[in-house]
Amino acid sequence: MTLHGLFPLVWSGNLPFSPQKLDTPLSLVIDPPSAPGCKNLRRLNIFCSHLPSQVECAHFFLFTPILFLDISMRDNIARRPGFTLVELLVVIAIIGVLIALLLPAVQQAREAARRMQCNNNLKQLGLAFHNYHDTYGNLPPMYIQITPSVDNIGHWSWSAFILPFMEQGNTYDALSPNTQNPSDVIVANQQVFQNVNQPFRCPSAPGPDFHDPGVDPGYAISNSSGSGNYGLGLTNYVVSVNIANVRQKKATNLTQGTTGNIGPFYRDSNTGFRDFTDGLSNTFLVGERSWISGGVRMSAGTLYAVRDKDALGPSAQDSGNVYWNQGVMTIAGSVRYPMNVALTGANGERSMAFSSQHPGGCQFLFGDGSCHFISDTIDLSNDGAWTTNSTLERLVGMADGDVVGEF
Repeated sequence: MTLHGLFPLVWSGNLPFSPQKLDTPLSLVIDPPSAPGCKNLRRLNIFCSHLPSQVECAHFFLFTPILFLDISMRDNIARRPGFTLVELLVVIAIIGVLIALLLPAVQQAREAARRMQCNNNLKQLGLAFHNYHDTYGNLPPMYIQITPSVDNIGHWSWSAFILPFMEQGNTYDALSPNTQNPSDVIVANQQVFQNVNQPFRCPSAPGPDFHDPGVDPGYAISNSSGSGNYGLGLTNYVVSVNIANVRQKKATNLTQGTTGNIGPFYRDSNTGFRDFTDGLSNTFLVGERSWISGGVRMSAGTLYAVRDKDALGPSAQDSGNVYWNQGVMTIAGSVRYPMNVALTGANGERSMAFSSQHPGGCQFLFGDGSCHFISDTIDLSNDGAWTTNSTLERLVGMADGDVVGEF
């Protein structure tokens, strides 16, 4: 055994050193005692019970006031055996089982977070609606046309009018919905139309940033000269239309005066909270519309604007000659059919129901600003008549006088 140090060292102990006697005391003596930094250190006893069975040399490095021990071992030191193949496979199997057990919980937690964000988006819309109402005395219209006598120029939708109340005044100024038509500004502000606006998008819903005019011609508008086809932005939130069972090919005649299930939004509407005689907490304003639901494309709504009236009507989308109700139904939702269900009528018309990617139902914004998740199994027995006879229909009507049940 060899000792090395920064100062003269004197070895004392039982010599020769026997590796088998692991408790042999070792003494390390500092000589001379007056070595710098070692005035108070005279003798240090080290016991070898922790040393390996084979020791080639022990190097002692003395640094004031710390002592380091460096041990070199021979190649024949006994080593701990590694994992066998069977043990490795067992460990991998256990890890796989744990992942399989934890993955659903992780997915549920992520969906819960996305649903909470969706809920927050709807509450932002609700706050904007209330601020708009406080300013103008009524809710924004479902859609308007600045120049009613001219076609092919498009309509401004409700989402454009609440922008100043969502701290998006710059976007509102670029669109100028009170003074210009969508076709007047679509060329210069195409990016504004097609940018993703997060408060209008559900984080659980997939889909593109905007509607591709080559795929969705019913979700695009032309420029002021009537040429071109510019895709509109995409939103997952649509307002409640003023009648419960809309499924017309041309749904432009959504004007007030229809008896029965009257909702708060229609063409050029100016509904005020005073009109909600059923109560703001019993009538919803906005519901969800996903890009795809159950493997069937629902085509989410359009943002800020809607295609002009002459271009309304069904058109083939995707495979299987599936038809979609276009025009104003891209900014409004109907309860003609249950949530997450879209059926094609005998003449090719298609109702745009409310839909979402949240398991089990959709979220809705109510007139009082609250947000509720409504199950897709809610009572709905729409018989196509202009009468209210189910819970979901009663939530559409703001003045039907019916008592709303549990939802």
